[in-house]
Amino acid sequence: MVGLAGCSDGNPRRYAVNGQVLFPDGRPLTTGTVERETLDEEEPLTATGTVSENGTFELGTFDVDDGAVAGRHRVVVLGDAEIGTGTERPGLLPPPTLHPRYRDYKTSGLEFTIEPDDNDIKIQVEYAPKPQRRRY
Repeated sequence: MVGLAGCSDGNPRRYAVNGQVLFPDGRPLTTGTVERETLDEEEPLTATGTVSENGTFELGTFDVDDGAVAGRHRVVVLGDAEIGTGTERPGLLPPPTLHPRYRDYKTSGLEFTIEPDDNDIKIQVEYAPKPQRRRY
């Protein structure tokens, strides 16, 4: 995808952003959402992308996959168990695979810069800590 025009629709110019979310062992996050927010704007713009089974995503700001504005961005990553898919049932949710710190812009520690060109972003995340068993 080449840089997307933003002039004709009255919105800021956006640039293609493709990426992949990987754990340290190289396995992909297989489902979830990547959301980013601009740091260079007075009023932050957000863009989101759905993570596919192989961990890849494309960001969209005003429309699905229409790209993101150039500049610095902070990022959150959510697994589907955290955002809800509408298919899970209470009590049957699997334990989260993604560390909870990635749910919040203040704690994720993830930032990247969108260049005025095509962008390929790799996001490395950590697994959730294993639940501790209570001893009685």
